[in-house]
Amino acid sequence: MSTLPVAGPVAAAVPAAGAALRRSLPSIVLATLVGAFLLASPALDGVVYRDGSWVSYGTAPGASSGYVLAALVVVVVGVLLGRAHPVWATVLVLLPFLGYAWLGWWAYGWWLALVAVAVLAALDGPVRAVVPVVAAVGVALWFCAAPVVASVPVGLTDSGSGSGFSAYVFVAHVVAVGAAVSLAAAAGSSSRSRARTRAAESQERRALEVESAAAERARLARDLHDVVAHHVSLVVVRAESAPFQYPDLDDDAREVLAAVASDGRQALGELRQVLTVLRRSEATEGAERAPQPGAQDVDVLVAAARDAGQEVRVSGAWRDIDEPTGYVLYRVVQECLTNARRHAFGEPVDVELRSDARGVGLVVRNASPQPDRPVVPGRGLVGMRERVEALGGLLDVRTAGGQFVVEALLPDGPPGTPEAGAGARA
Repeated sequence: MSTLPVAGPVAAAVPAAGAALRRSLPSIVLATLVGAFLLASPALDGVVYRDGSWVSYGTAPGASSGYVLAALVVVVVGVLLGRAHPVWATVLVLLPFLGYAWLGWWAYGWWLALVAVAVLAALDGPVRAVVPVVAAVGVALWFCAAPVVASVPVGLTDSGSGSGFSAYVFVAHVVAVGAAVSLAAAAGSSSRSRARTRAAESQERRALEVESAAAERARLARDLHDVVAHHVSLVVVRAESAPFQYPDLDDDAREVLAAVASDGRQALGELRQVLTVLRRSEATEGAERAPQPGAQDVDVLVAAARDAGQEVRVSGAWRDIDEPTGYVLYRVVQECLTNARRHAFGEPVDVELRSDARGVGLVVRNASPQPDRPVVPGRGLVGMRERVEALGGLLDVRTAGGQFVVEALLPDGPPGTPEAGAGARA
């Protein structure tokens, strides 16, 4: 039996739940460790200082044991809140210390809980750990400066402060807190860096997908224009000019031709709207509706380049060619001049127009800024190749003799005719 993939809100909730669990896992682990430490620490009673050491005479009565259990719950809750609310968590963990005046001792696990809160807060930034770190250092200072006793799993312990301030013990506590917080801050910073990297990679993938979709829309728009718009416009022109070429047509034929011309113009209008949508990332609506250039406009293109300070030398000539072929050749020349201005500014550009038995084409040469490196096709070169190959032509881009060379050859006629196919294959 096949299983259906999880989709919709459920699919979005699954990674969110996993992220929440990963975030709360350090709090759960530290709270469990602190709780286990406190459960293993006995509740003391009758603690006295005799012959230079602390002595315990047994376990605490029921009232003291109840306080210790309540303090354990409060401390564990404080650790669980340490990452989200470090200040309030610090307050909760400090509350059990108020019972020292009644108990006469305190549980060392309470101080460990302060350290745990500082560690959890430091995972999201060292500044968040300032309050619990100050509290932990303050408790350590009190422990090392006053003759107090703390409960640990093996019984009781002190800092040796009965004969004065225990500086070494205090420094050890401070170093331990600083090391734990520093490691937590480093781990948190590394985790955030990895998360930012993953987010950047995800955004890059989405940008590439959008760019690929835009490029595909542009390619479809070029194909629609070259293949459909050209022929539809010819149908409209021929339908409108037929009554003038054949004045003997009757009224019914004239009405049919007028209807054909009207339908053709409507189709062209709808096609322009489709092209505008498909190519909205490349040009404005006004540019989409402008007449498409052809082979006769190459001279204007070269003149504009010369006016801009680019040295362009043109040789050869083309015979009369159809509009789609002229449009592609115009775009090839335009892209070559643009690349020369961008990558070899100030260097002359040689444009050789060719027209022979194989078809029509051109060869454009300019100085190559990196003659020893292979040609890496960019978006412009890919667009040129798509245009040329859409009409059954060939495009060759190479570096030779320190020059960047673009050679294009297109069949002289509509794609698919015997003459055009033979010329391209030759």
